[in-house]
Amino acid sequence: MPVLIMGGSIYEKLPEEEQKEFALVERYGTDYFYESYEYENAKGNKNYEWSNRCFKNQEELFEFFGYEMIEDLNANAVYARRVETFTDEYEKGLMKFCDAGNQIKVIEAN
Repeated sequence: MPVLIMGGSIYEKLPEEEQKEFALVERYGTDYFYESYEYENAKGNKNYEWSNRCFKNQEELFEFFGYEMIEDLNANAVYARRVETFTDEYEKGLMKFCDAGNQIKVIEAN
């Protein structure tokens, strides 16, 4: 079943009942990335490329939020829930709440 991922700027504008259907996945801030890179460098991994279960790389995360640099991140939250179907109409309804970037992504659950 696919998983709908959305940014906090959309989530915060949803009705309270719909918010209850989502779970907080992660909060991304500048410190989060600096600590990740410092940790990997300390292990000797000089070619470290950040990724996680929601985003393939740092650039994909920045595009999601509409940012260009790590310094733009400020505890931006990502929420998720499983969906049976994801229609264009539902996506358009959600996008009207979006302040920047796309902040909607559907991935296949593993």
